[in-house]
Amino acid sequence: MEYFLGSITTLILFLLISKAVFKDLPEDKPVSIRYSQSHIHSLMSPLLPKNIKFNNKKTQSMNHYNKHNLRVIMIENSAYWVKDNVFYMADLVSGEVNPETTRVVDTMGMDSVELDKMLFIMDRLREGLDNDSGGTGN
Repeated sequence: MEYFLGSITTLILFLLISKAVFKDLPEDKPVSIRYSQSHIHSLMSPLLPKNIKFNNKKTQSMNHYNKHNLRVIMIENSAYWVKDNVFYMADLVSGEVNPETTRVVDTMGMDSVELDKMLFIMDRLREGLDNDSGGTGN
């Protein structure tokens, strides 16, 4: 019984002393954390998979666009394009393609420097065709 009275007395003294010591401290208000969209993205981006390929839908307008439009690259007074899996080139006259000078590019008779140039041009023409939707990539 005396242990019980001693523990009650100790508990009451502890509460009174703690009230006296901590009476001047301000009350802690709960802190509300606001996350912005960019902060959430920076937290989640390491967990998200990288390089997801989105396939463009084959729509009627996309088929029409691909059928009637060409990608042309202009380098050193020459224009290069691919049509029906054939690599063409033509001369430029004041920034316009001269249709009379259109010819098929003969890669068999080229040396390695010219062939590297043609491969560079071909890469630029094919660039972005798989996913040309203009996404951010994140």
